[in-house]
Amino acid sequence: MSKAKILIVEDENIVAMHIKHKVEALGYQVTAITPSGEEAMEKVAELSPDLVLMDIVLKGEMDGIETAKKIRDAHDIPVVYLTAYSDENTLKRAKVAEPFGYLIKPFEDRELHSAIEVALYKHDMESKLKESEKWLSITLESIGDAVIATDPEGKLKFINPVASQLTGWDHDSAIGRPLSEVFRITKEELGTNPDDTVVKLLENDALIELPSPVLLINKRGETIPIEESSAPLKDENGQIIGVALIFRDVTERQRALKEREELLKDKARGELSSFMVSALPVFASNIPPQVRNYISRSFADRFEDIMQPQFEEELKNCLKTRGKEGPEDVLTCYLAWVSDFMSNLDINTEISSHDGKDYLRFNNCPWTDEDNITPVFCLICRAIVIRSFTWTSLRGHVEQSNCLLEGSDKCSFEFIINIENP
Repeated sequence: MSKAKILIVEDENIVAMHIKHKVEALGYQVTAITPSGEEAMEKVAELSPDLVLMDIVLKGEMDGIETAKKIRDAHDIPVVYLTAYSDENTLKRAKVAEPFGYLIKPFEDRELHSAIEVALYKHDMESKLKESEKWLSITLESIGDAVIATDPEGKLKFINPVASQLTGWDHDSAIGRPLSEVFRITKEELGTNPDDTVVKLLENDALIELPSPVLLINKRGETIPIEESSAPLKDENGQIIGVALIFRDVTERQRALKEREELLKDKARGELSSFMVSALPVFASNIPPQVRNYISRSFADRFEDIMQPQFEEELKNCLKTRGKEGPEDVLTCYLAWVSDFMSNLDINTEISSHDGKDYLRFNNCPWTDEDNITPVFCLICRAIVIRSFTWTSLRGHVEQSNCLLEGSDKCSFEFIINIENP
């Protein structure tokens, strides 16, 4: 291992030479001896020593304390004070420069050796820590996700540029503020806030993923859909020292999904409408009921081929959002899906529940008018509801009432759905 290079800053020649002999006897290399702070700055820049032994009282305009602070700020080189002064005021001033050691003259060789070795070790560890922190900071600032870190009290300790952009808070303004002030989220069915997240993390010591997406309310009051997960930060002893939040803007993904859903719906509406239009003359004719029923079943099969995969995907997403998968939850999601599907066909629906039963009413018929009432609406809608209900795997049945095909003068329907116990 190469010898550590040491610069001695001492304004008394005899004392300086004595220290030089001690340092060299301990196995270190003395790069230079200088009597003033100004010259010490020049020598540090020229020789790049590993450590500086600094007397506090020096010749020139700068004393040892001011010189040590400038050396630390400009070159990050550890300084150990050598002084005959140990009064409270001197110690208080010396602390400002954050020295790595403090020796009171006169001192023994072993004290000098210990002070030098401890200072070199502390500086090495500090340099490695700074390098690690710098690497981590650059990594977190460079990744595409937004990152926020807090202390155990929920005060911000770190925010990367992506998080600053999404929240609207710049780094300097955000640091030290409560998480709930910078990271505001909302979702009606969620019923939580960031403070709850921090509390849960600190209490449960586990990763938390919020049902997504939630809405981030930025500093300007704008809402942005995000996906977010949180985890506790721990030290080397496993103690929780804060919380980390990672989130991303999903606006474009939502837009793409919505456009895809609309395209699928348009395609489904087009195919269904074409089929309905082609089937109108058949339904309207006086052909035998068994033939009409056969065509109705054919429509239901075609409808199932087109729409069942989309229904199963939307049902899964609906149940995930609700956080429950009981029969009532399945039925609620199903009724919402049927209502939404019918709205795409310009049919207004109404969902209600009473007397232990759930009702789905169709309030209008887009394919009839006062002069020309056709039963196609009843046949098509009956096929859609009865067939789609089987996709839920619920134990129950569907009953139809107020049907034009059966002589009713109303263009509305009630589908009474009962869930039977196994």
